[in-house]
Amino acid sequence: MSNRILALLIPMSLLLSACAQLQQTGQAVAENNGVLQDSDTRYLGQKKYQLRVTGSSLLFDGQAEQFFRRRADTFTQKLGCKSWQLLSYKSGTENTLLGARQYAEGVVQCL
Repeated sequence: MSNRILALLIPMSLLLSACAQLQQTGQAVAENNGVLQDSDTRYLGQKKYQLRVTGSSLLFDGQAEQFFRRRADTFTQKLGCKSWQLLSYKSGTENTLLGARQYAEGVVQCL
């Protein structure tokens, strides 16, 4: 009986580890508190950029706006902007293969 369980668990663990590796996109960042987040940036023209930050559902909850603002600060500083303006913002939960994930996205304009 234990051989059957092992025969099922080993392929399942290999499958799940492959899915976890495929899920990472953009720039993965590990914060000091251990929250894994993923960010993506897209240029929209006229000094406007769409930023998106995602993280794990349990640890990221309630921190979406904070991580988004930190990402916007870092990104616009690298561009040499004196400041930035938030043009749109939304946050929520999205379903993925490995479960729900919190996200925050918005459009910022470099000033």
